[in-house]
Amino acid sequence: MDLPRFRCSLSEMDKNMNEYLQLIAAFSGSAGFALAYNFRGKKHVLTAGLGGAAGWLCYLIVLHASGNEYLAGFAGTVLCSFYSEAAARFLRTPATGLLIVSSIPMIPGASLYRCMQHLLRSEMELFEREGAYTVLFASCMAAGFVFSGTLIHLFRSTNKKTE
Repeated sequence: MDLPRFRCSLSEMDKNMNEYLQLIAAFSGSAGFALAYNFRGKKHVLTAGLGGAAGWLCYLIVLHASGNEYLAGFAGTVLCSFYSEAAARFLRTPATGLLIVSSIPMIPGASLYRCMQHLLRSEMELFEREGAYTVLFASCMAAGFVFSGTLIHLFRSTNKKTE
């Protein structure tokens, strides 16, 4: 009996493993922030962790499909917003806390760090490049929050009118 042969190279397997580790880190980071924000109960912490992992998974999928980091950040943020609203209804808790914690993995902290590092070293061209990326990515996240918040508000207002 022959075992099936995998058609991917070792570097592709490393890339896939890296993405699994990213998802684990997104879950852990969101769950850790949930603990830091004093979320009560295992359900709330696990829900926050799943929200962070789901948002990051959406980011990775859109990034692979489009190759555009800004669109991926927007899509991941939109998913986090919808997930937070749904989970908040299920857990009977405010959605804002879940939204903050589940969007933590997408915050461009590393690029902000590099931006400040280039500023301190007086590397102005690199500072401008990293700064522009950081501001644009954060703007795409903000647009995702506004877009999803508007859709949720419209959905709620149409549901109230039909009742």
